[in-house]
Amino acid sequence: MLAAIFQGNKKIEVCDYTLPILGTDEILIKVDSCGVCGTDRHIFAGSAPSSIPVILGHEYSGTIVDLAKPNENFKIGDKVAVDPNIYCGHCYYCRKGSVNFCENLKALGVTLNGGFAEYSIVPASQAYILPEDFDLSIASFAEPLSCCLRGIEHADIKAGNTVVIIGGGTIGLLMVQLVRNSGASKIILVEPDLFKQKLGIELGADYSLSPDNDKTFEEIIELTNSQVDVVIECVGSNDSVECAIKIAGKGGKVVIFGLAPKDQNVTINLQDLFHKELKIFNSFLNPFTFKPAVDLLVNKKINIKKLLTNQILLKDITNIFSRKEISGSIKVQIINN
Repeated sequence: MLAAIFQGNKKIEVCDYTLPILGTDEILIKVDSCGVCGTDRHIFAGSAPSSIPVILGHEYSGTIVDLAKPNENFKIGDKVAVDPNIYCGHCYYCRKGSVNFCENLKALGVTLNGGFAEYSIVPASQAYILPEDFDLSIASFAEPLSCCLRGIEHADIKAGNTVVIIGGGTIGLLMVQLVRNSGASKIILVEPDLFKQKLGIELGADYSLSPDNDKTFEEIIELTNSQVDVVIECVGSNDSVECAIKIAGKGGKVVIFGLAPKDQNVTINLQDLFHKELKIFNSFLNPFTFKPAVDLLVNKKINIKKLLTNQILLKDITNIFSRKEISGSIKVQIINN
């Protein structure tokens, strides 16, 4: 089969790859589509860890073409979405229910071969059945959506809350929709790109402001009367995190969702924290949120078609990693069809 193998040192090689024999409780899927995630770019750049060599790609879906043994839950021809994160179930954190901190965590597309290939071997436990007629390119959004749901759990949005979302990429625009579905009465998106600003409004934001405007902070204060209940940071930079803490109102919550480079640090005024009594959260992986994400997609509660802007053939994948993000793009998927 054709696969894109990460060799380390900013090198991805598209080549023929021979699949091993299926192990116990494994299934073989024909990959339909696999999203390119910021984590893939971090791994490629050397700022995030992975196995080497490895087939990257952890946002994927496909069709079952083989099973190691008969399985009452699956059959050949079933469409499935893949949860890449594999927890051991027996370490300290797994036993206390904090599976995202698993001491033996493995992940398809990071430590194990993933979805940037024509076929992928997947533990049956990681596959989630989809309706027969479901669009697999939409199903490939289940993984990023499941991670967003973890962030939304931390945000604990109440009906009528005012929420500011910083960053209007794939994650930020998924967050806009989840925040809308949570009952927020006012949603403000902070995003410099005009196309993403407009899309944010289409997807549920009430206001969309550019961070490049010197008066953005004053505009947010005016729009909210200084009463911002929740800020969700979806960029992954020290500037955006410091901005989130500055924007948050008294008694508010800040969810730092964006994955920042290792060298990013923030400066926080402790007096501000003291007087605001802020609650600051991070969000890591997708503990127990993959099935809810699939259900939201299947039941059309999240608009994905607006986010899928580019599909690239597997054979051309090196073009994606050899340059910066495609202008005007939101989510790029690698496809086999």
